[in-house]
Amino acid sequence: MGSPRDGAGTNPREFVRRLIERHRRLRFDPGDRAAYSNLGYLVLGEIIGTVSGERLEERIQRRILDPLGMKHTGFTADPSSGWATPYQRRRSPLGVLLPVLLPRKLIGPASGLYRSLHHFSVDGAAYGGLVGPAADAARFLQARLGDGTLDGARILSADSAQAMRHIVASGRNLQVSLGWFRRGPRPDTRFVAHLGDGAGFWNCMRIYPDHKFGMVIMGNATSYDHHAIADALLREFRSTPTTA
Repeated sequence: MGSPRDGAGTNPREFVRRLIERHRRLRFDPGDRAAYSNLGYLVLGEIIGTVSGERLEERIQRRILDPLGMKHTGFTADPSSGWATPYQRRRSPLGVLLPVLLPRKLIGPASGLYRSLHHFSVDGAAYGGLVGPAADAARFLQARLGDGTLDGARILSADSAQAMRHIVASGRNLQVSLGWFRRGPRPDTRFVAHLGDGAGFWNCMRIYPDHKFGMVIMGNATSYDHHAIADALLREFRSTPTTA
């Protein structure tokens, strides 16, 4: 699942190979139904590396992060940059299971209703190894709302950027496009989103293509009401007069 920030970690290709051996059978035919899958992103990362001849981390740095000026985002982080301490609510199913799911050395001291965690790197960059601030993520959203371009740098063709927002499959309370999705039995069709959570953090990105508006929400707790925060941000956006 993860390694201490100063640890050697796991060989990415070997890590994915072991996972595939444990999940040999497809749950349903591709394109027939949708379900979020970390393993799917890990396999995609290996495909990108094989086809491009570059490590996934190098490819993303060269084709996305550098062109968009996301200078503080990457697959490693400098401890001196001031990391937020991750927290998990103690009286929750995940809080109870933390000692089983994570090595003891990753679990920090208690703080009121929460348990702190020490920083660690995930095994498998493709499904959640990118580290960076909200300001950099906002530049990524600007490029997506600009149909693949920002400040003269193009990371996607306009057709590809638009196609990636198009819902292609549905599952239980889930509608999926290419990297973006909507949740709920009657999902809000005004936006597409991508969520990222792990032990001690919860992040959310949304883009509203018709409004040319996007939002990034990052918090150092595994669970909080990000929907209420997103709704408040949207209300603030819609109440702010636009300038010509």
